[in-house]
Amino acid sequence: MNFQTEKLSPHMAAAVSGIDLNRLPDPSTRAALLDVLHGNLVLCIRGQKLAPVPFRNAMAQFGVPVRRLQLAHTPECIEVNIISSEDRDELGDGKKIVNGANWHTDDSFMREPCSLTMLYGVVVPSTGGDTQFTNMYEAYADLSPEVKARIDGLKVIHKYSSSRKLSRISTRPTEEMAAMPEATHPLVRTHPETGRKSLYLNPNRMEQVVGLDRAESDRLLDELIAHATQAKYEYRHVWRQGDIVIWDNRCTMHKANADYPEGERRLMHRVIVAGTAPV
Repeated sequence: MNFQTEKLSPHMAAAVSGIDLNRLPDPSTRAALLDVLHGNLVLCIRGQKLAPVPFRNAMAQFGVPVRRLQLAHTPECIEVNIISSEDRDELGDGKKIVNGANWHTDDSFMREPCSLTMLYGVVVPSTGGDTQFTNMYEAYADLSPEVKARIDGLKVIHKYSSSRKLSRISTRPTEEMAAMPEATHPLVRTHPETGRKSLYLNPNRMEQVVGLDRAESDRLLDELIAHATQAKYEYRHVWRQGDIVIWDNRCTMHKANADYPEGERRLMHRVIVAGTAPV
């Protein structure tokens, strides 16, 4: 397959067009798409029209799709989650919930978090509903040598329901929570494919830095989060219907915006692929 590539911002994100993922990419195209992703951290594939099973099959070219119970899934395919403007905390208070409303990286509460997330814009609102991304390679690179020396080697406890969480999360059954024990991950991780270092933060899941008292831990995490979410590291994706956006959770954070007009619908299908324990 031949495709065209467009850079979406000076420091991250690129879009490709001229591909129909109903026909699976050949090995050379797959390798070229992965190169674009690794070079830009966020990859948008424009103009797709995919049912759930073909969507899952196309995304399986980038890794092994895994099921996550925290989100509803399509009837046709359990690996394809549904993220909708109609989402509610079904097991909790029943009120609407905006998944991903604050900065985060997917799955950090797992001991082996997913590597990539793929989000497909099935129905997008006329305005609003953007997804923001921040470049964690650049955020780490810009730290002073003194800060790098301080944080290299530190580890952080991540939990599904952290006492530091900034937004509401869906209530989960007791047995499911028992299967999600806390995970400890490095504060600075090395990407297994690019070899580059990045900050590994998740404001909604981080509990405490191992070895620091709570006040010092909170102060350090808050300083790093404020640093990493500066506008100069950010790309804001304005969705078009049919976009598939793939991002690398090992070197980015992202957040959703629910600022679209009242009464308009936003429907996304999501696939995540398996990763390994951060190092």
